Amino acid sequence: MDTLQTILGPDVLGWAAALLTLLTFFSADMRRLRLLALAGNAAFIAYGSMAQLLPVLVLHLALVPVNLWRLNQAFQRKPAAPHAKATHPQTAARRPSGWTPTPRGARISRRVRRGGDPSSATGSETGTAATTVRRHGAPCQA
Repeated sequence: MDTLQTILGPDVLGWAAALLTLLTFFSADMRRLRLLALAGNAAFIAYGSMAQLLPVLVLHLALVPVNLWRLNQAFQRKPAAPHAKATHPQTAARRPSGWTPTPRGARISRRVRRGGDPSSATGSETGTAATTVRRHGAPCQA
C-alpha cells in the first residue's frame, strides 16, 4: 500500500471519490444513487485516512449509515407502476375546487332582468351595448 501511495499519492483516490459523488447526481434510480454514494463514501474514507483529512473522514463515516438506511428503504419499496391513464376521479381531483362541468353548447345568459336595476344583470357583466352605456357612460372612442 505504501508503494501505491507514493506512486499515485492520495490525490488520485480523492479524484476518484469526487467522480463517484458526481455520478450520483446523474442517477435517476434511487438504488443506483445510494450504491454510488456508498462507493463514494468508501473512497472518501480511504482518501481522508491516507491524506489525514479528519473532516472528510468524519463526514463520510457519518454518511455511510444514512446511505445504508436509505438504500434499505429503496429495496423495500415496490417498483413504480407504469403510468396509467387518469380515471375520472383522478382528473376531477386536479380541477380547482368548485369547478362544475357545463354541458357542451351551454351559454350564460346575458339578459338584464326587466323592471329592475340595470346593474343587476344575470350572468355576465357585459350585457347589451345599451346596458353598458347606461351603466358606465358612453364607450371610449379609441
